[in-house]
Amino acid sequence: MPRSNQNKKTAPLDTDKIENAIRLLKERKLTFHGASKHFQIPRTCLRRYHSYALKEGISVAEISKNLVKRVFDDKQELMLANYIKDPAALQFFLTLKEVKKLAYQVAKVNQIKYSSRWDSEKMAGEYLLRLFGKRFKDDISLRKPEATSLAKIN
Repeated sequence: MPRSNQNKKTAPLDTDKIENAIRLLKERKLTFHGASKHFQIPRTCLRRYHSYALKEGISVAEISKNLVKRVFDDKQELMLANYIKDPAALQFFLTLKEVKKLAYQVAKVNQIKYSSRWDSEKMAGEYLLRLFGKRFKDDISLRKPEATSLAKIN
């Protein structure tokens, strides 16, 4: 049976440790290898945070918020989730393609910055759908809808 990373939990990184490690790297007191061992931070994460701190010149807390580029903010995503749940209560389920088209239309109407690829396909990307599904996994089940018999409708 193949290994699975589903049950693997990683602790969130401590921003104070990362800031101290970046400060020591800038002062050239430690190398990436030494800082990652001393502060127990993965070397790749430390390199990523260090490069962002050099390029952008912002704090680690700001960097961690901006690592995942989100199209919609929390309020807009909640509105979209409620819009998807309303027809589902009436046994009219949206397909995955319809959800992606709906996300594209919401972004276009609200003049939200999105990928140029969305314009050519006239729908949102698979990545947005996957992350949206993860954030609302308790409320919404994004999958192919199945036919519902009249006897099952209450």
